Amino acid sequence: MKLLTNFWRDEAGLVMSAELVLLGTVGVIGATVGISAASTAINDELVEFSHAIRSLDQSYEVQGHTSCRAWTASSSYRQQDVDKSLADLCGQIDRANRAVEKKREMKRKAPPKSSDLRKKMEAKKRKAKQQKKNEA
Repeated sequence: MKLLTNFWRDEAGLVMSAELVLLGTVGVIGATVGISAASTAINDELVEFSHAIRSLDQSYEVQGHTSCRAWTASSSYRQQDVDKSLADLCGQIDRANRAVEKKREMKRKAPPKSSDLRKKMEAKKRKAKQQKKNEA
């Protein structure tokens, strides 16, 4: 028990609580800044990699062959220009966004009232009767 009491009262090597808080704060801020820098660097590398992959030209051409009575057909593919395909892709995205916005706008409109629907149905019935009378 005396040993435990000596440890409790010993102040050699003690880190003050204010120093501990300061060291902890500096450590957390340093870790946060480091993680942010790593995240930015990784994102930049992935963007560069995606541009490099997109810039690969996949065009090819294979010449046909003819001899005696046998022949093989030729084949080729010409890749669309990168800038044009990106513009086309962006146009498709814009069209899709407009379609989604139009659907949202349709959902926002209030549904028709039952009395309005009843009036439309009666008008259609009257019109059908008029057409039958005109045909007869």
